[in-house]
Amino acid sequence: MKKMKFKGLMPAIITPMNQDGELDLEGLKENIEFYIEAGCTGIVANGSTGEAVNLSREERIAVIKKVVEIAKGKVKVIAGTGAPTTNVTLQYTRDAMDAGADAVLVITPFNAIPNQEGLYLHYKAVAEVGIPVIMYNLPQHTSVEIDLETMGRLVKLDNIVGLKESSGNLGYFGEAIRRFSGDITPISGCDDLILQTLSMGTPALILAFGNIAPKMIIEIFNAVKNNDFISAREKYYKLLPMAQAIGNSVNFPAPVKEAVRLLGRPSGPPRLSTLPVEQEESEEIRKKLIYAGLL
Repeated sequence: MKKMKFKGLMPAIITPMNQDGELDLEGLKENIEFYIEAGCTGIVANGSTGEAVNLSREERIAVIKKVVEIAKGKVKVIAGTGAPTTNVTLQYTRDAMDAGADAVLVITPFNAIPNQEGLYLHYKAVAEVGIPVIMYNLPQHTSVEIDLETMGRLVKLDNIVGLKESSGNLGYFGEAIRRFSGDITPISGCDDLILQTLSMGTPALILAFGNIAPKMIIEIFNAVKNNDFISAREKYYKLLPMAQAIGNSVNFPAPVKEAVRLLGRPSGPPRLSTLPVEQEESEEIRKKLIYAGLL
């Protein structure tokens, strides 16, 4: 079976909301059209950046359907379907497939912490739903890491097609690329390690930062591809302060939503327990956007 491949920038999109906290589907449409026009190759909805844990099942489906309506056939549509338990993950994954998503992004279980055999069986069950699956490694949030031996078993499954690596452990990611890039697409998910992971050979990025600076990220991507590291470094260092503000936040994705708001695109407040950024932080974000040349 030929596996789905990924390349380029695929933003992990925010979920725009009205001031009353309801979904802003027209704002979502506007943002998706902006990402496509910028040159993105995919849209990742209902991920951590999209506040999926704060969306109802019905809202998750509504978001996927809207993304599919706007983006299907133009770029890949990827839906986050991870949940603490396998049964709920399977339900969300079937929903995403029925709504027309091209693939799903599945974070390791959280709260119910599996061992490596449980992790293998979890992803095996998800793969059997029948839609391509991107594994998502984020141990600092889930307290479990997909070890390389488990990954070696998983990449042999037909519908396991990618790994989004967001731990920031470059040694781990490098070894995953070395061992498994012939079997799956290794995808970087670290906003502040764009240059490093592209230099290591990752062909694709799934980034919260893609909401904010997609064109500049794509310019870095192309510069690295063309071995123009002087230009790539120059752009990377312009973006780094803003990228670090995202990666270091304990109130995620509030800084992302605030940056998007400051850039004049649909955003809205996050849902509790995430709070909007304070005025002082908003001013710091504005300064970082100006430094990057985005404002």
